[in-house]
Amino acid sequence: MAHNGMSAATAKRRGYVLDENGIWRKKTVLEKYFEEGYLELEGSPFSAEQRKKAGEILSRDYYLGNYNKLQSSKLFKLGIRTTGNVGEDTAMYYKERYLHAVKNIPYEFWPTVYKVCIEDTRIDQFEEKNDNSLKTKNKYYCLKVFLCLGLERLLKYYLQKNKKSS
Repeated sequence: MAHNGMSAATAKRRGYVLDENGIWRKKTVLEKYFEEGYLELEGSPFSAEQRKKAGEILSRDYYLGNYNKLQSSKLFKLGIRTTGNVGEDTAMYYKERYLHAVKNIPYEFWPTVYKVCIEDTRIDQFEEKNDNSLKTKNKYYCLKVFLCLGLERLLKYYLQKNKKSS
């Protein structure tokens, strides 16, 4: 059994992937965009794989920083936990890292990066479905470029941060 009583073939057809831990999970929009070639940008020094990785790191920092919880960790009470859970001190680290990363993304690119990486929604879900005009196609192309350039800014930030730490 693959996932909730589905066979492996049905799970794959419905968009589930088997990760390295043997757990079936839904593909993220960022992974789908990577497979569709949306993260390719001609003339860029960065690859689509690197852009995808930067988006995944941003998403991880967001969720490990407990931004998805209704009640955030208290900022002044830093407790150290020895269990495998994300403690308040670790959550603070990811919160700060997320905030510093977001500051490196220009205002124009941020809504697109946020929708794809954090909200996990496709860019084209907010527009009319049957509109195949040139204006709409250009708009989607611009949003794709905004996504790629925003992920490149993230990538530059993460690469710069790694150079400082080593």
